[in-house]
Amino acid sequence: MSQISRGVWAQTYTFQPSDQPLQQSVDVAIAVEGKVKMKTTRFGVVEENVKVTGSQSFEQWLGYQRATQLCRAVRYYHDLQSKVSIGEGQVKPALRMNRKLIVDQYQFDQHHLYSPQGKLTRDELDLVNTQLSPTLFYQLLPQTPVSAGDSWELDSAHLSAILALDAVAQNDVKATLKSVENGQAVIVCQGEIAGGVNGVLTEVQLTLQALYDISSRSFSKVSLDMTERRGIGHARPGLDVSAKVVVKSTPLNEFIRLNDSIIQKCNRPMTDRDALLSLVPVADAIELELSRDWHVMMDQPELLVMRQVIRGDLISQCSLSRLKPLGDNQRMTVELLKQQIQKSLGERLAEFTETHQEPLHGKYPHLRVSAVGLVGEVTFQWVYHHVTDVKGNQYLFVFTIPNDKVSQFGLQDRQVVKSFVFRNELSGKQPIPASASTDTTKR
Repeated sequence: MSQISRGVWAQTYTFQPSDQPLQQSVDVAIAVEGKVKMKTTRFGVVEENVKVTGSQSFEQWLGYQRATQLCRAVRYYHDLQSKVSIGEGQVKPALRMNRKLIVDQYQFDQHHLYSPQGKLTRDELDLVNTQLSPTLFYQLLPQTPVSAGDSWELDSAHLSAILALDAVAQNDVKATLKSVENGQAVIVCQGEIAGGVNGVLTEVQLTLQALYDISSRSFSKVSLDMTERRGIGHARPGLDVSAKVVVKSTPLNEFIRLNDSIIQKCNRPMTDRDALLSLVPVADAIELELSRDWHVMMDQPELLVMRQVIRGDLISQCSLSRLKPLGDNQRMTVELLKQQIQKSLGERLAEFTETHQEPLHGKYPHLRVSAVGLVGEVTFQWVYHHVTDVKGNQYLFVFTIPNDKVSQFGLQDRQVVKSFVFRNELSGKQPIPASASTDTTKR
């Protein structure tokens, strides 16, 4: 850690996280404006204007364990507003009423958010996983005593979490103690960052200002002004935007919704299932549980397309088609499915490698067929899962995996299909009618 030399008589300050959990009321304001860049097959790279405005209000219990370096927050969101405008379109993502309880934790460079009430959707996760999470604020503090005017470096891993990036490769950000007046320390951070999101390069210029209360050992206000230029990835668009985020925190004597029982139940280690996301396609007929590296590329009543991207690498693609029942007294068989796969792949098919037949959840007819082949000079593996519901509607998963990613992909196709739930049978909802086509491999 580097520091500017200070005068002999300069007063020094030691900043530490609070030893006692904090009860806070937190308000967040978000404003983003600029360009979003998308790659299209027909027009190449297309730019659209993007504007995001948002506000959040939540009560928060925040605890820090010095021995384990764990900072965990338990939040209840009273209000969350967001408006995203891209070109002429506009969406207003929201947090469901039964997902207002959120746990946010940071430990050993790992930042995680989830809801103890159930799995979040991708949109819900993006809503709450914004820059300037209060669980990261303690990482702004210097590790040694400082005087007004002293500077110190910020760790790249901490900056990555503060900015909601996957990684920071380089940074020249310096934090400076600007002043200390009336027990309030003003810390200003400025600099440039080269990092990545889903393996795509992003460049950030930022100015961050934090107001730290020495007596309570807490941050009352943190604001971020930044510009970001991000490349186009396999699953996310590129960005050229400016953003401003302001987080204000005030002490809270008594919670409105949180209580000791809720906090105790939420103040626990995160599980693997906590990290899963829920996906309900637009047709509203089924629900899936997915790891967070799956991203939806297309969502239409008859077709869902997803990509799995890890650190910028395209690991696999999955398409899910829903089609009308076969004719009277007809049922899909392994041989019929293989015939349709062969018709769809044509000369690309080299051989079938595995077939399996076993009911899904003990009641739904389920066929699995694996095949390998060539697309150009690249070897691919395809895994087909065919599921039929109680009314005869057909659902076909097609997983496409490059040969060099097969070992990394493992058996994830089975995990995805195993999570498959028919919502109409659970709630009585009727799904949108399927396509008139019966060719289950046309897509």
